[in-house]
Amino acid sequence: MKSLLKYTTYLLLLMMFFSCKTKHGEIITGRITYDVGIKNTDPDADWWSNNLPGPEREKFTEDLFDRVRSGKQRAYKFNGDVMSVQEITEIIISETKISLQRPDPPYAFYDTIVTQELDLRDVTRIRFIEEWYNNNGVISKKVMGMAPVVENYGPDGKFRGYEALFWVFNDDEVPEFIRKQ
Repeated sequence: MKSLLKYTTYLLLLMMFFSCKTKHGEIITGRITYDVGIKNTDPDADWWSNNLPGPEREKFTEDLFDRVRSGKQRAYKFNGDVMSVQEITEIIISETKISLQRPDPPYAFYDTIVTQELDLRDVTRIRFIEEWYNNNGVISKKVMGMAPVVENYGPDGKFRGYEALFWVFNDDEVPEFIRKQ
């Protein structure tokens, strides 16, 4: 009986010790989100600093948008809701109705529709959601999802920040912490 109690205690201690570890190592964080610049407009910077070379960047963003538009890969809002192809199309091609006034008498107002299409070269960053691990001093990461990011400007032309257009998750596995929002 004593040996069974010792064995059980030893087993519980081992389980507690290894419970914080995965095949990747000890979890540093279960989620971290950050942007990685893929287009550097600073002419004085090294070409590789916050940059993917033009052809590689364009192929990367074209492939991502093609997969999402075709339905081969699902796109998600940050709350985990699946986006429809129509919602993706509205991100890529947006239409805005504006009222203008004619410059000549009788100065009547008229409506016009302005169509604006996203230029994939405007995707300047990729936002990642990752898990980080420490395996005996070796840091590793698991990318859970990513989002193409563009610069966002207000109607006054002032820079408002960076905007993630949509999210894609590896194997369409939306992380639990996003589904709980």
